[in-house]
Amino acid sequence: MSDSVGFEFPLDSSGQWDGFNEPGMEHFAGNPLEHLGREAVQNSLDARISPEHPARVTFSLIEVPTTEMPGLAELRDAIAQCGRAAANESPKAAQFFEMAKAQLARRKIRVLQVSDSRTTGVTGPCTNGRPYYALMKATGQSRKASADAAGSFGIGKFAPYTVSGLRTVFVTTVWADPSGRLQHYVQGKSILMSHHDAQGEVRRGAGFWGVRRGCQPVAALEAVPDWLRRQDTHGLNPDCRGTTLHILGFTAQNKWREILAASIAENFFGAIRRGQLEVDIDGKIAITRDTLGQVLSDASTEGAISDQKGEPDKFRRARDYLRALGESNEVTLEESQQLHLGSCELRILVGEGLPKGVAVLRNGMFITDELSRLRSFPNFKEFAAVVECCSERGNELLRAMEPPRHDDFEPDRLTGELARKGRVALFELTKWVRSMLQRHATDPVSDVTTIDELADYFADEANEGQPGIREEDPAGAIVIRARHLPNRGKRIGWSQREGGAKPGEGEAEGSEGGWNGEPSRNDSDGADPGDAEGEAEGSEGGWNRELRQDDSGNPSGSARANADIAGRTGLPLANVRAILLSPSVRRVAFTPAQSGTLRLQLQDSGADTNRRLRVLASSAGRVEDGEIAGIEAKAGSRIMLEVELEAAFSGTLKVAADAI
Repeated sequence: MSDSVGFEFPLDSSGQWDGFNEPGMEHFAGNPLEHLGREAVQNSLDARISPEHPARVTFSLIEVPTTEMPGLAELRDAIAQCGRAAANESPKAAQFFEMAKAQLARRKIRVLQVSDSRTTGVTGPCTNGRPYYALMKATGQSRKASADAAGSFGIGKFAPYTVSGLRTVFVTTVWADPSGRLQHYVQGKSILMSHHDAQGEVRRGAGFWGVRRGCQPVAALEAVPDWLRRQDTHGLNPDCRGTTLHILGFTAQNKWREILAASIAENFFGAIRRGQLEVDIDGKIAITRDTLGQVLSDASTEGAISDQKGEPDKFRRARDYLRALGESNEVTLEESQQLHLGSCELRILVGEGLPKGVAVLRNGMFITDELSRLRSFPNFKEFAAVVECCSERGNELLRAMEPPRHDDFEPDRLTGELARKGRVALFELTKWVRSMLQRHATDPVSDVTTIDELADYFADEANEGQPGIREEDPAGAIVIRARHLPNRGKRIGWSQREGGAKPGEGEAEGSEGGWNGEPSRNDSDGADPGDAEGEAEGSEGGWNRELRQDDSGNPSGSARANADIAGRTGLPLANVRAILLSPSVRRVAFTPAQSGTLRLQLQDSGADTNRRLRVLASSAGRVEDGEIAGIEAKAGSRIMLEVELEAAFSGTLKVAADAI
C-alpha cells in the first residue's frame, strides 16, 4: 500500500486538547444500540431514491482478520499514545484504551456492517457544503441532499462510534456525480483523544484513514480490502449505490438483534407501514410492512428491552399507534389546513386498552407522544391517535425545532420571526388535535338532572320554570348548554366578527401576535375555554356571533341588516381569524361546521349596520361581484385564504358564509 494512504491524526499547533469525553458521543452513551438503530436507519430513509421502492437497510455481524484492517499499525500506535495520555483523564478513558489494545491484539475483530440500498449514497465530493463533508469532516454542520430529510449529519453521526470498542468506523459509499458517473469512496475515522506522537508533538483526537494529504477518501479500489468495497464482480453499477458503515470492534451485548429490532420498529413504524423502509437484522429478524405487526408483538423482543428506560411501555404504545395507521373502519381520519404547517392529518382509534396517547410522526419517523397539551386526557375514552404534517413547508419548520435526538419540538431553538411561527404552529396543531379528540373520544354531555333531595340546601339559580339549567362553574370544565333568551330572539345563523374577547380567548389563538396560548384556567394540558362548543374564538381581540330574530321570525335591529347582506342561510363558521398583512390584504381562516360549496362575504362590522367590503382578489375560490364564491368546504377541516380588498381597511372584519 502506498505511503500516501494511511491513518492521519492531524497536528494541533493551537495548544488545545481534545479530551476523551467527546460531547457528540456522550449524547448517545445511554442505550447506544437504541440510538444506533434510530440514527443509522433515519439517514438511510432520508436518502431513498424512488418513492415506489423502499429503502433497504441490512445489519450484518462479521469477523475480519485483524491483519486485513487498513492502517492497523498506525491505529495501534495512536491508541497506545492515547493510553499514556489518559492518565490525566477519567478512569474510564484508561480502561477504554487498555481494552482497545487488547482487541487489536486478537486474531480476528468483530465488525458490524450497516448497509443500505436503493439510496443515493452520501454525495460528494469531500468539500465544505457537501453531504459527504458534513458526515466525515464537519462539526456542528447539518447537510442532507433531501429537503425533507428526517435527520441531519449533525450530532446523530456520532451514534455508530458509541458501539465501537475502538471508536473507529469505516464508511463506504457509492454516489453519482452531476454527470451520472458513479463514484466509490472509502474512508475511516477514529475519535480518540489528543495525544503526543513520537516527536512529542500534539496530535488531534480525531484521525482519518484515507489519502493522508488533506485527509481525503480513497477512490482507488486497489488500496481497499474486499470487505470494505461495495463494488461487485462486474464493477460499479446502479445497484451498488448506497452506503455501508463498518463499525470496528462492535460491542455486542446479549440480544442485540432484538434491541435493534425494537428501536427500529418503535421509531419507524410509520415509514415501514407505508412500504418506505425494510430492515434485515443479521438474517435473523426481518422488519417489513408484512412482518411489522409480528415484530411489535414478539414477546422475546419485548423482554430484551424491558430493563431500558421507558420500556416496554414505548414498545407497546408503538403497537397501538400502528393500529391507528391501519385502514380499519374503526379509524377516524381528520384533516386540517394549518396556518404555518399546511396540510395535517390525524388518525384516531378509540377502544379499550389503548394508551390515551397522540404520536407525532414526521416523514414516517416517530418524534414524540409527549407533546405539551397532548399528554393528559382524564375525561376521555381510551384511544390511540397519530398526527402528521403532510406539507414540505410544515415539515421543514418542525424539523428545525427538533433537538439532536429528534424526540421533541422546541421553538426556542429558532430565532426571531421563525421562533414565533414555531410557537404558533405548535399551539394551533395541539389545539386542533385536542378538539378532534374531544369530538371523537368523549361521551356527549348528558342532560342535567335535578336532585330534589338537595333543593332545600342549594337553590336553583336558573330562571323560574326552567329546572335543571344552572350557571357553569368558571373554575371547572366548560359545558355549553342552550338557554332561553327572553325578549331577545333566537339565533337563525352565525357570522363572526372581531372585538370583545373573553378571558381565555383572543391573542393567543388569533393573529400570531405571540405565544400566549395558555388557557385562562390552568388545567394540566386541558382544553382551553376557546375549545368549548359554542364559544367564539378570534384574532386580535376575539369574535362574537350576533344574528338573531324576534318572535315573529324576522331579523331585528342590526341583525336584520346583517341578514340582508349576508344572505339567509348563515352557515356556521368556527375559529374564524383574520390577520392584517397590509392595509388592503388579510389572511382569513375558519373551520366550517358543514360540508358544501360556500360563498363568502366580508363586512365592516359597524355599530348599527354591517357594510359589505368588496373583494378584489382571493387565493382560493373565485371573485364574483366583490364576494368569494366556489369555496369547497369539508366539515371540521380548516380553510385558509388571503384576500385583497378594493380599498384599505383597518377596522373590525366580519365573515359571513352561505351555501351555493
